[in-house]
Amino acid sequence: MSYENPPVPHEVNVTRENPLGEFLRLLIGLGLVTAFAAATLWAGGGWLARHLPFASEAALVGESVPGLELVAADEGTAVPAAIVAYVDDLTTRLAAAMDLPDGMQVRMHVVDSGVANAFATLGGHIVITRELYSRMPSENALAFVIAHEIAHVRERDPIAAVGGGASIALAFALLGGDASRLLPQVAHLVTLGYSRAVETRADGLALAALKAVYGHAADADAAIRALADAREAAATATPPTLLSTHPADAERIARLASAASAGADAVIAPLRVAWTGD
Repeated sequence: MSYENPPVPHEVNVTRENPLGEFLRLLIGLGLVTAFAAATLWAGGGWLARHLPFASEAALVGESVPGLELVAADEGTAVPAAIVAYVDDLTTRLAAAMDLPDGMQVRMHVVDSGVANAFATLGGHIVITRELYSRMPSENALAFVIAHEIAHVRERDPIAAVGGGASIALAFALLGGDASRLLPQVAHLVTLGYSRAVETRADGLALAALKAVYGHAADADAAIRALADAREAAATATPPTLLSTHPADAERIARLASAASAGADAVIAPLRVAWTGD
């Protein structure tokens, strides 16, 4: 009987897979797991935050207006009293038509800023700027902007965003990560579709409010056209839809124009008070 050692194939300890391809698959898998976990945390945190009593949210912020620094208000510049009274009256009329929960109040803040912006923040505070107000072609368009922000307050969207972000930050902190560095990027990616859905819902509630107050929602789309024009004038690049938390302007304008279509007898109200700067 004789024995011999057969030759060992050269590739016996060599993977047939491309190492780079295998690494990329692992990286993609890890990314998907991380994204799913972050989305779950965001949704869960937002859901819990929406159950916080509104009175507690309002007491938490008091008279402060979180995010006001985003509009770069001109310090020491007084907003005309007639503008404040007009916007407050319009807000009251719209809020009355939007069936706000008991105890929920919205508080308008008109600021003299050259940034065309409006947003709802914690505690029922809503901010609208001089630049945005001045660009509104009608009261109906202004009313749509205000009603849209009231809808965010009604649906507790600001506190939900805070709750979602806080849950992700807490998870990173528990894992020993640098939450302050990672949170903005992860939160932005997680909320792309969610925020577009929230914005679309707010648009729908705003349209219903306009129809309740004016009998139609004509000129709602003009508000978004004005915002798009303001961005173009400021040379602000609009990100593609998939990278934006708001629906794309063209898509949004078309949807609003269709939903806001009214008969020829619809009366579009002009702005009752012009911002003259006096």
